[in-house]
Amino acid sequence: MNHRISAAEAEGEQNLDAKIVAALERLAQALHTSLWHTAWRLRLSATQAQILIYLLAAPESRSTVSELARRFSLRQSTLSDAVGALVRKGLLEQSTDAHDKRVVWLRLSRRGRVLARKMGDWVAPLRRQLRSFSPTQKGVFLETLLQIIGGLQRAGVIQVARMCTTCVFFEPHRHSDPQAPHHCRLLNQPLRLAELRVECPDHQPVPTAH
Repeated sequence: MNHRISAAEAEGEQNLDAKIVAALERLAQALHTSLWHTAWRLRLSATQAQILIYLLAAPESRSTVSELARRFSLRQSTLSDAVGALVRKGLLEQSTDAHDKRVVWLRLSRRGRVLARKMGDWVAPLRRQLRSFSPTQKGVFLETLLQIIGGLQRAGVIQVARMCTTCVFFEPHRHSDPQAPHHCRLLNQPLRLAELRVECPDHQPVPTAH
């Protein structure tokens, strides 16, 4: 028997969606404020702080001006201004690719690396809140966030993210174990929810349908 959604149920679902969007908006605002305060304390802009934090963990293959512009959804000219400021402050070094002069490689200076490590505490308030969650709750929460990000990526709202859920090797809900329902064909093994990755070096994007 098909269950028809009543007007009241539909309204309730819309209200729930609105509450989720509002909650995510507040979370994003809190994270931005925390980053801004950390950057301001070190005499940096939020964009400059993001660049340093990203380069601290990014592999060399993705440490270019164009890659950062894509990641942060910024115009390359805007990103170049922030990079130039960091170079002048002695926090960043840049070099032109020997084979392609259009490619500009970025590397943290010694001072820049030290400063980037100091900024690691900008997410400390959120980490403290996450400590109260069980591993299962964290895994489900991570999976939900990755599904949202993947959907936004497919809709063209955000740039490419190298996540499990947007990878050609990812097989959703292949296994019956609720703690490890998904499968990675590259590793040929089940994926626990807590093992889902936001940035995977082996990521291969799912081909876009035309």
